[in-house]
Amino acid sequence: MQVPANEPAFPAAADRTVEELNRIVAQAESLLRTLGQEGGQAAEAVRDRVNETLQQAKAKLAATTAEAEVVVESLADRADSYVRSNPWQSVAIAALLGGVVTYLVTKASRRP
Repeated sequence: MQVPANEPAFPAAADRTVEELNRIVAQAESLLRTLGQEGGQAAEAVRDRVNETLQQAKAKLAATTAEAEVVVESLADRADSYVRSNPWQSVAIAALLGGVVTYLVTKASRRP
């Protein structure tokens, strides 16, 4: 299946974001370990850096959420367009999926 040119590249963006979040979390853990060894002004500086790092992580997560919303809207629009242009194929696909789900549920409920 070929991906249309107008589809957002969410998987690549998600991978980069996850890597960035993992890096931020690792940095925050390192700073917290340092905080346990320090006291006074040094501890306050580390706390500030940890708070800044966590704010960065929250911002990245918010950006990822926004990207995911764009992708979901794009996919929903494409699905709507397909259903409107191929109504009978869509009905057949829905019936087939419904049959498969019914079969799987029935099979799972018969297990001892």
